[in-house]
Amino acid sequence: MDLRKRRSIQFLWKALFDLMTVEKMGVSKITVDQICEKAMVHRSTFYKHFDDKFRLLEYGLNQLMEPYWDIPLEKRILRPFFWSNDFFEGSESNKLVRSQQSDELFFDCMTAYSMRLLKKDALKFIQHSKTIDIPHDLLAEFHVAAMVALSTWWHKNPNLAGLAQMDQYFQRLVNANIFDCEEEREK
Repeated sequence: MDLRKRRSIQFLWKALFDLMTVEKMGVSKITVDQICEKAMVHRSTFYKHFDDKFRLLEYGLNQLMEPYWDIPLEKRILRPFFWSNDFFEGSESNKLVRSQQSDELFFDCMTAYSMRLLKKDALKFIQHSKTIDIPHDLLAEFHVAAMVALSTWWHKNPNLAGLAQMDQYFQRLVNANIFDCEEEREK
C-alpha cells in the first residue's frame, strides 16, 4: 500500500477513534462528514478506502486487536476470560469500549465483529480436537455462543464471579473434553 493511502487511512481511523473516545460521540451519531473534517481528508478520499463508517470502524478494530492475536491460541481458547481481560486492561480497545457504553449500535457492531473472529479462532483450535463426530463449525458456534452468554451474564452480575471462576464456568459449560487435543493426550 502506498504511503499516501496508508496516511489517509490512518488519519481517518484516528479521527473516528478521537470522535468516539475524546469527544465521547456514539458511533451511531457520527457522520462521514465529521470524520473527514476531523481527519482533514476529502469525502471522496474516504469513499476510495471505505464503503461506510462501519468498514472504517472494523479496520480500526483490527488495528486495536492485532496484539491480542499474539497471545497463543490455546490460552485464548481455554482461558478466554483471563486472557481477554489481561489484553484489554488499560488498552486502547478498552478505552473505545468504555467510551461507547451507551451506544447500542456500537455494541451490535462489536459483538458481530468479535463473534466472527472468535469463531475463526475456535475453528483453528478445533481442527486438532479429538472430537470429530460433531461438525467443527457447529462446535465453534457453540463455543462462541457460550462465551457470549457467559460475558452477558457476567456484565449483569459483576460481583458474583472473578476471572478464574468465569473460565471455570466456561470449561464446565462447553465440557472440557471437547477441547482435549490429540497433542495433549500424547503428553
